[in-house]
Amino acid sequence: MTRFAKTTLVAALLAGAALAVPAWAQSGAPIDPSNLILAGDLEGGKIYSDPAGTWDATTPPADLKADWPKIGEIEDVVLDSSGQMVGVVADVGGFLGIGDKHVLLPIVSTVILPHRGDDGEYLLVSRETKDSLKAMPEVEKGLWD
Repeated sequence: MTRFAKTTLVAALLAGAALAVPAWAQSGAPIDPSNLILAGDLEGGKIYSDPAGTWDATTPPADLKADWPKIGEIEDVVLDSSGQMVGVVADVGGFLGIGDKHVLLPIVSTVILPHRGDDGEYLLVSRETKDSLKAMPEVEKGLWD
C-alpha cells in the first residue's frame, strides 16, 4: 500500500469516527436530569382550566388552585419530528370511557406543574375551558399514521 493510500485511509477512518459521535455528545451541553419529565409520567395526568391566569412558561403558577376546574386528562404526548413537545391528546367529556372525545391541546396554552402527592402524576394547567376543549376537532390514532 502506498504512503498516499495509507494517509487517505487513516483520514477517512478518523473522519468517520468523528461523525459517529452522537449529536447529544457533540453539543457539549450537559443534560440536567432534574429538569426532565418522562412522557409516561404525563399520561393520565389531570388537566385543569385557568383561562384568566396571569402565568406563562417562565412564571408558572406555584400550585394547583382549588377553584380551577378539572377539564380532562392527558391521554398521550405529541412531539414534532425534531422531538419537541407540541401538545397533548386530551381526553374530555364522557364517563368511564364512554362518550369521551380526544382533542389535540397545544402546549403553548398550557403549563406543566410538578406532580403532587403520592400518585406521581403531573398536572397540566390550560387557558382552555371544558367547553372550548369539547369544541375542538376530535383526533384519532389514525391521524398520525
